[in-house]
Amino acid sequence: LYMDFKWIPNKDKRIANPSEAFFDKPLIKGDNVEVGTIYSASTNPISKYVKSLLRKDVTNFGDKLRIINVKYVILAKESDYKNYLYLINQTDLELVKETNNLFLFKNKNEVQKFYQTDNLNGELIPLEYNKLSPIKYKISAPTKKNIVFTEGYNKNWKLNNQQPTQLGPVNMYEFKEHYVLGYKRFRIYLISYFISVLAFSYLLVRLLRR
Repeated sequence: LYMDFKWIPNKDKRIANPSEAFFDKPLIKGDNVEVGTIYSASTNPISKYVKSLLRKDVTNFGDKLRIINVKYVILAKESDYKNYLYLINQTDLELVKETNNLFLFKNKNEVQKFYQTDNLNGELIPLEYNKLSPIKYKISAPTKKNIVFTEGYNKNWKLNNQQPTQLGPVNMYEFKEHYVLGYKRFRIYLISYFISVLAFSYLLVRLLRR
């Protein structure tokens, strides 16, 4: 979560990971604080999954990233980056760019937001979809019995009213002729926002009357 970056024009080079300021695609970045005796307080299943992959004995790193829809990997040339140079030797990662500050790898495998599969250990086949909003997707008709959604596992992502089964770090559903997946807890947020607006309006009116 916090690193020293040598290219930062400050005396203190340690900052929060700045990657989101540079890219317009969804990012997965370290969220382990590494302060004192606390290595990580993260509850993000995606973070835990990526951490489990960062081992020299993993030889199919790109394939392992398919289930979380990762197409590119950036390795910053900071701190202990040499411990991760085994990524260069991965047969399913392609080194497409090297600069003074980073390595950029491309996953040779096809990745997708949704997959379909017949069993837990079966092949992940990309499934077409339409993004209706940030919290709602419409999937195409699958030919397999299970749908895999590559967001981090969360029981509030529901296919119709079906809660997901956890497949590693992500969500899986049995296809039952329903095509719309949505984040159901957002309705509770809307009600909360509405109540907050009403309360703020009431206080504002009271203040103006005074």
